[in-house]
Order: sequence, then structure tokens, then C-alpha cells
Amino acid sequence: MIIYTPLPLEWVLSGYDSFKPQYRELEYGEGRLIVEMLSPDQGRVVRLISPRPADYLVAENQPGTRIAFKLLKGEGASGPGEG
Repeated sequence: MIIYTPLPLEWVLSGYDSFKPQYRELEYGEGRLIVEMLSPDQGRVVRLISPRPADYLVAENQPGTRIAFKLLKGEGASGPGEG
């Protein structure tokens, strides 16, 4: 990667090594969604792994899409949009 900038490299890359996102793998039909957790009830789709080509055409599965989780009493987050 080449970065062209007039700023000192220390400024540009400050905080780069301290960014540690938390990922969660969710079942989605026959496949899986890899989601970056933004909060306990919200995440962002990072990756879809599915044997069905039609799953890749669904707009809600595209990387960068924010999804909300419904928190169930006494349990962790359920799948995206359930409930």
C-alpha cells in the first residue's frame, strides 16, 4: 500500500494498530454472515459465505450494510432482522 500525503506518517497512521474490531459469525439459511459488532444490538455485514448464488443478490447481505439484532430475554443476539 502506498500513501501519498504531505502529513507525517505518524499522524496518518496513529491509532491504526489499536483498532481491534469484534466479529461474530451468524447462521443465514445454508450459509453464514460475518458481522462486525458495532454495539450489542447492531452490527455491520463484513462477509457472506453461502453455497446459494441468490443469497449474494439480497441487498441486506451486502458488505457494509448495518443490521439490527433482537435481544431475547436471557440469550445473546438472534439473527439479523428476526423477530
